[in-house]
Amino acid sequence: MKKLFALITLITLTITGCSDSTELGGRAIIQAAAVDYDGQYHVTAMLFSSGGSGGNTIDASQENVIRVSGDGDTLSQAIDSISLIDGKRIYMCETKLLILGSGFKNKNALDAIKTLYYDLRCSLNMPVCCVDNGESAEGIVNLQFTEGITSADKPLSLIENAYRMGVSPKTTLLDMLADSACNRDTLLPMFSIIENGSGVTVSDDNKTAVLSGSRYFSNGILREPFDKTKTAALMLITGKSNKITLNYHSDNTEKTCEAYCIKVTTEPGIGENIHRVSAKFRTRNGGMLSESERKAAISELAELIGSNTE
Repeated sequence: MKKLFALITLITLTITGCSDSTELGGRAIIQAAAVDYDGQYHVTAMLFSSGGSGGNTIDASQENVIRVSGDGDTLSQAIDSISLIDGKRIYMCETKLLILGSGFKNKNALDAIKTLYYDLRCSLNMPVCCVDNGESAEGIVNLQFTEGITSADKPLSLIENAYRMGVSPKTTLLDMLADSACNRDTLLPMFSIIENGSGVTVSDDNKTAVLSGSRYFSNGILREPFDKTKTAALMLITGKSNKITLNYHSDNTEKTCEAYCIKVTTEPGIGENIHRVSAKFRTRNGGMLSESERKAAISELAELIGSNTE
């Protein structure tokens, strides 16, 4: 019986492995994908190409990245048009970053999000972000960053660093699908394009992308953006973070400390909810704050969250 079960398992694995005989060299490996909507889906993808103009070695010159775009009435059609342009089958299992354009403030993106997982086999751990109002996702992937193997690496590192600092979310495809199933809103990190990016990109206009805040993805729609301060507050209020670096004034001097073990409790109030906050504080060197410094720091934290202190 055990031999029969092993034989059936082997046959099943063999059939599964042969269901897609496309070799890796015949695939277009998408490193980052920008999805915009303006009456049609517009997808801009960064395809990794080890044999591109950068030669056979991988470097940070961006010459190993090919940028292609496609349009369609559905997301699948737009991505299929990329396959026709590149001549290779699209492969999104290794996609490092998905960027949603501001056009999805008027267009429901849930079907597109589900297509990415169920049809295109994107990883559930793929980070997802968005752009500010009036900006396109394509603008982010068109920037040529000087750091990282591909242009996907720098925006991703910005997201991860901000998340470690507790000031911005890191949201994955799994988060979006789970929140959608439970009718919850999903907080997405938001990028804006600014100038004065000299040394960060190789573009002539010195433009670069920065994390400028966040937006809620609610019922498939991108809501109005929050700035960086409000985003940091939302991270604490929703429990996505329990620490933050604070700048405060004490004895007519601007000082910096780390607030940690932050707890925010929300109580219903007249007109709006009341947030009560408690926290511990330490200097950047790990030392204790004086009583006057602690009062100034907790006051700054309360102002950030818009809360009462404990």
